[in-house]
Amino acid sequence: MPRIYFRTADQYVEFAEGEEVNVLRMAIREGIDVPWQCAGGNCGTDRLVVEEGAENLDPPRRRERARLGKLVDDGYRLACQTYTRGDATFSWDPDQAGLDNGPGGGDGGGSRTGWAGTG
Repeated sequence: MPRIYFRTADQYVEFAEGEEVNVLRMAIREGIDVPWQCAGGNCGTDRLVVEEGAENLDPPRRRERARLGKLVDDGYRLACQTYTRGDATFSWDPDQAGLDNGPGGGDGGGSRTGWAGTG
């Protein structure tokens, strides 16, 4: 069974063989505290470093490339825009915020517990 390892939280999530799953949705579903704000590829708060398994991820989408810029080439992905079909390992700065405001970016950052404005 494939699994995603969220190294910063030291938690694994398994999913069914043959499925392709969204990284942020899996984290939220399992209660893993990945920072996020908009869940739409706009804020950049949910950027993760791909440590292992890049070959199992879908290619970055246009919105993700536009938001991250050269960070994509440095191994970053947006959890909300990234799908995996096999094992992958991610890490992140637990205090990170969006990419636009302040030293860490964003609007105060932190993570949310709802899905796209529901929590």
